Amino acid sequence: MIIDPSMLLNESDVEQKLLMPLMTANTPYGLMLPPSNIYTKQSIRSVTIDKGGSKKNYYPDYLYVHRGIPIMAVEAKTPGEDLVEALREARLYASEINSKHSGDVDPVKFVVACDGTRLLAGYNNDETPLFDILAENFSSENVDFSKFITQFGFASLDRWGEKIVKKLRPIRYFKPRKMVGGGAAQSEEIGLNSFGSTIKTDFRGLFDPGNIAERDVIAAECYIPSKRRNRYVDSIDRTFAAIISPSEKIASQLDDSSNPLPIIKKLRQGQTLANQVMLLIGSAGAGKTTFVDHLRVSALPTDVRRSTRWLHINLNVAPVSRDEIYKWLRKEIIAGVKAQLPKVDFEELETIKQIFRADVESYRKGTGRLHEGNKDKWNEKLADKLDESLANEHKVATCYCKYLSSRESALIVIVLDNCDKRELTEQLLMFEAAQWLRTEFDAMIFLPIREETYDKNHDRPPLDTALKDLAFRIEPPRFDLILKKRVDVAVARLKENPTQRFSYDLPNSMKATYTASDKVSYLTSILRSVFDSEEHIRRLLIGLAGRNMRRAMEIFLEFCSSGHISEDHILKMVSSGGSYALPLELVSRVILRPKRRYYDSDHSYVVNLMAADIADKKPSFFCRVAILRSLAGIAHDGQSARKDGYMRGEDMLPQLEKFGITQDILLREINYLVGKHCVVSEDFSLSGIELNTLIAISPAGRTHLFLLNNPHYVSAMAEDTWFRQEAVANAIKERIKNPAIHFENRSALMNAKNLVSFLERERALALEDYNMVFPDSDGPELISVSSLRKTVDLREKQMVGNWAGVDEVFPVGKKVSGIVSAVKGFGIFVKFENEVSGLLHANQASAADLTKKSGDAIEVIVTNVDQYNEKLGLKSIPT
Repeated sequence: MIIDPSMLLNESDVEQKLLMPLMTANTPYGLMLPPSNIYTKQSIRSVTIDKGGSKKNYYPDYLYVHRGIPIMAVEAKTPGEDLVEALREARLYASEINSKHSGDVDPVKFVVACDGTRLLAGYNNDETPLFDILAENFSSENVDFSKFITQFGFASLDRWGEKIVKKLRPIRYFKPRKMVGGGAAQSEEIGLNSFGSTIKTDFRGLFDPGNIAERDVIAAECYIPSKRRNRYVDSIDRTFAAIISPSEKIASQLDDSSNPLPIIKKLRQGQTLANQVMLLIGSAGAGKTTFVDHLRVSALPTDVRRSTRWLHINLNVAPVSRDEIYKWLRKEIIAGVKAQLPKVDFEELETIKQIFRADVESYRKGTGRLHEGNKDKWNEKLADKLDESLANEHKVATCYCKYLSSRESALIVIVLDNCDKRELTEQLLMFEAAQWLRTEFDAMIFLPIREETYDKNHDRPPLDTALKDLAFRIEPPRFDLILKKRVDVAVARLKENPTQRFSYDLPNSMKATYTASDKVSYLTSILRSVFDSEEHIRRLLIGLAGRNMRRAMEIFLEFCSSGHISEDHILKMVSSGGSYALPLELVSRVILRPKRRYYDSDHSYVVNLMAADIADKKPSFFCRVAILRSLAGIAHDGQSARKDGYMRGEDMLPQLEKFGITQDILLREINYLVGKHCVVSEDFSLSGIELNTLIAISPAGRTHLFLLNNPHYVSAMAEDTWFRQEAVANAIKERIKNPAIHFENRSALMNAKNLVSFLERERALALEDYNMVFPDSDGPELISVSSLRKTVDLREKQMVGNWAGVDEVFPVGKKVSGIVSAVKGFGIFVKFENEVSGLLHANQASAADLTKKSGDAIEVIVTNVDQYNEKLGLKSIPT
C-alpha cells in the first residue's frame, strides 16, 4: 500500500500524497511516469463539458502529455465523493479534447478517478471502468493492481502516444535542395573567383597574421585602438551592451588602448614585477594579442622598451596534459631567450659559464678549491658540474631567463598568448602552468584571458594571486575601423607599384590580366559593399562574428574570394575605380552561401532557425528559434540562474515540452547552436553540452533573430527546409534548379512566401494541440512567425506595389466582382476594389459580357495570376 487512507482528509491530500506518488513511483509500485510530462490543473486550460443546465467549465486535476499531446486525464476527489461521476467528467473532458482532432485520432484514451479509498480507471470511450480497486489493495501482490500498473504504466502510455504521433505525422517530407539531383548536385560548389583569391593570398598576413613578424606589421601599421567612450556608437554595438562582463567593475579599464598609460606606469616598476601576474581581460577575439603586440612594438616609451624583454608563448599549440605542459613550456622559454639574443652563441663555453654563473661560483668557492693546484683536474670537475646543469632542462630554462634579464638589465615578460581559445578545463590547466611560471621564473607573467574566465575563476590560482592593480580590461575596437585600416594598408602597398600586372582565370579557362590599380578598385568596392551601402549588412557581418575580430576577418576573406561575385561584377568594380557597390541581394547571397550554390545551414555562417529533423517522431520546426528567444528573453529580463543572462536547458524544457519538443531534441539543438556560435556555454565548450549546463545567447544568436527580418535569409531557408507538401517543395525546387532564375528577386520572393505560408500552417497545428491544454500566453510567442510574414509582405510591397498579395486575394478559380474600365477589340479590362485590373480576353468572354460598357458591373473567374508582371487573366462565368 502506498499510503494509509486514513491520512487522506481532503482532495489535496489525495492529489499530493497518493496520486502523484502513484503516477511517478517505479514499478511495481507505480506507473513510472516522468514528472515533467504531468501537468496540474493550475497549468491546464479548462473546457466546457455536459449540456444544458449541467454545462460547466472543467479541467482534470492531472493531465499526462506525450510529446505535447494529452493522452491521460486523472481526477482526484475528497474521500467519499462520487467516483463514478468523477470518471464520467474525465471521460467528457477526453471526448471534448478528442473532438478537436480528425475522426480517426483520439489521443486522450486513458481516464482515472480516485478518492483515496478507491480507484477507477478505464478508457474514454467505455462507460464501464476496466479497474475498480480499493486502496487497501494498492499492492504489487494484488492481481488487479498489477494489471492496472501494466496497462496504465509508462510503457503502455508511451506506445499509445507514439501511435498517435505517427497518425498525426505525414509519411514523407520533402526538402527542395534534396530534390535537385544527387548528392553532388545538392552540394554543388560554385568555387572561388580567382581575382578575389589572389587578393586573399597576397594579403592574408594583413587579415590573418600567422607569425610574429606578420603580427608586428599589424601592430606597427594597422593598429586600431579601442576607446571606451566609442564602445556603443550605434545599434549593433548597443545590442552587445547587454552582455558586458561584471569584470568591468573589478579590473582597470583601458580608456584608450593606443596610449595605455596605466600599464606603462606599472611596467616602469621594473624588477619589482618579477614573479607577478598581469592580466589583460577582454572578450574572445577582442584584439588582446594584437594589443600586446602593439604595446611591445609601438606603445611603450623608449625607457620601458629598453627595460623589458618579451617572450611570447603560443598556447594554441601547447599540450593539454599535465605530464607534458611543463616540459613544453621550458623548451619554449629556452627558444624564446635564444630568439631575443640572436648574436649570442649559446654553445660557446664562456656563454655557458655566464649562464650558470652561480654554479661556477659555487664550485670555485667549494669543492673546486681542492683542485686549485691541478688545472686539468679543476677544469674536468667544472665540466662535470656544467654538464650536470645542462642536463637539467628546468635549470637551463630558469638560468637562461636570469641570463637574459641580467645581460639586458631588463624585466622578462612572458606572454601566454591564446589561452582564451581553449575550453574551461584546458584553461584551468593553463592557469596552473601560469602559476608555476610565476613561482619558478624571475619574470612577470602577462596573461590575456576572456572576461568570462576571469569572472568565474578570479578566486583560484593564478588569478587569485593577480593584484587588483595588475588587472586591466580592454574592449574590442570597432570591426569596420579595423577592416578599413587593413584595407588601407593593402591599398598603399599596391599603389607603390600601380602598373604591376597580374592575371586570373576566367570561366572559359582563359587568363585575364590586370594591374595593381585594379586590385585597389576591387578591395575598395568590396569594402563599400559591406559598410557603405546597407547598414544591416554591416550589422549582419559584425553580428555573426560577435565581438570576435578573428572570426570577422575570416568571414571577410571568404567574402572577397566568393565565386558568387561574377566576372560582370568584377568588371564593374574595376572600371568604376572602386565606387561600385555590389547589390544587396548579392552581398546577402555571399554571406548566406559562401562557396555553395544552394543554401545549407550546416555549411554556412548562418543557421536555418526553422529547420526540423524529420528523423524525430514529432519533428519541430520551431525548436531553434524558441531556444534563442528563450535565452534572449532571459537576458533582457535579467531573470535567470545567473544575473548575466545565463540559464540551463532544463529550465526552458517545461515550456518547450508543451509543443512536443522532448529532452533529446532540445539537447541536440542546443549543441547545434553552440557549435554554430549562436549560443555560448559557461565553460566555452563547443560540444558535449548537457541540460544542466549554463548557456546564454551570443551576439551571433541575436543577429539570427534579427535576420528573420531579412527576405534573402527567409528565401534561403526555403531551400533547406523539409515541407509536408510535395507540390510546394517541388515548386521551390523548380525555381532553384534553374541557374537562370535561381537568384532572381521574383524567385526569392516566391520561395520566401512558400516557406512562411508553410510555417504558419505548422504553427497553427502546433497551437491547436497547445491551446487545447495550456492557457498561458508566453509559449505561442516562442514559435511566432509574424516577423517572417511582415518581412515577406514588405518585400512584396516593395517589388509589386498594389499587386502585393494578389495571388492570395484572387486565387485561380475564384469568382470575383469588378467594374468594366475599358472595352477594346481584343477584350475587356476589369477593375477591382484594390486598384488591380485584369483582362477578360475576347475568346474567354461570353456573348453577354461582350455587350458590357465602361462602368458596368461584371462577375468573372480568375484564370491566371502574375503579380510580378501585373497581369490577371479572367474568363466569363459559364451559364
